[in-house]
Amino acid sequence: MKKALLALGLLPLLAACGATPQAKFNQTVYDVDSSYHVLAQPIPDAIKGNVPGITLTDTQKDLAKRASQTVFNEISSLEASIEHGNSITQTGVNALQTDFLSFETCWAGLKTGTTPDACAALGGSK
Repeated sequence: MKKALLALGLLPLLAACGATPQAKFNQTVYDVDSSYHVLAQPIPDAIKGNVPGITLTDTQKDLAKRASQTVFNEISSLEASIEHGNSITQTGVNALQTDFLSFETCWAGLKTGTTPDACAALGGSK
């Protein structure tokens, strides 16, 4: 009985040992994916003019689409690598995080009627 309790008590420690750098990279990709989907969810409706308070020019609509697609493509590529059992690198994860932050800044500006420089970094010019 004592051995069973001891073994159960050690399970959290064993799980912590399983947190390899690769597992952390993978989790970061999944976290960015979740954040991306929350952030990008209103874009199609905003482009159609169905979101009160957000009015986008044609140029801003195009930038929002391209910036969103850039980040989506990066996420998809990294997730495909994970699903196929391939390793991903810190460099790839860092690039995704940087582009996600640029997308976040771009979309925040577009929603308020400005076109931040971050938009240009993600596949378009101002």
